Amino acid sequence: MIDVREDILARLVVIVAAMPSIKNVYRNNVDLTEDQLPAAAVLDGDEETGDHTDASMRPPNRPTMATMTPEIIIFKLAPQVGPDISTLRRELIKQVLYDTELNQQIVKTGRYGNGVIRYLGCQTDLGWERSMFGALKANFQFKYALRPDDL
Repeated sequence: MIDVREDILARLVVIVAAMPSIKNVYRNNVDLTEDQLPAAAVLDGDEETGDHTDASMRPPNRPTMATMTPEIIIFKLAPQVGPDISTLRRELIKQVLYDTELNQQIVKTGRYGNGVIRYLGCQTDLGWERSMFGALKANFQFKYALRPDDL
């Protein structure tokens, strides 16, 4: 049984946990307290295929290309949280895009190695608590072959 989507999400948790500036990593949990920061949350995001536009008579269990858009949120408290969040953003992008295992998971899914990993951008959220609170949501896109027979 191979679930590429789950493999990608599990690998993202490992990648983020390896970042030296992150103390805790969670999956689909953003209800954090100050003592857990700096922390990150890997959110599953959406998965879509282009099959809704496929009018062919192909079998429904034939492999298709899926696109998943998980989100990674980084939470930080610091007096100068803006520059700290920017540094974490740079680290995160490099870690995800250059991770050998993640790239191999994606590339091997397509018959011609047509898997894709893309950084789509980020949104920030800054606010005041005891010290400056910052959150950054980074959006990534993963395109891979979804093989129903493997699920």
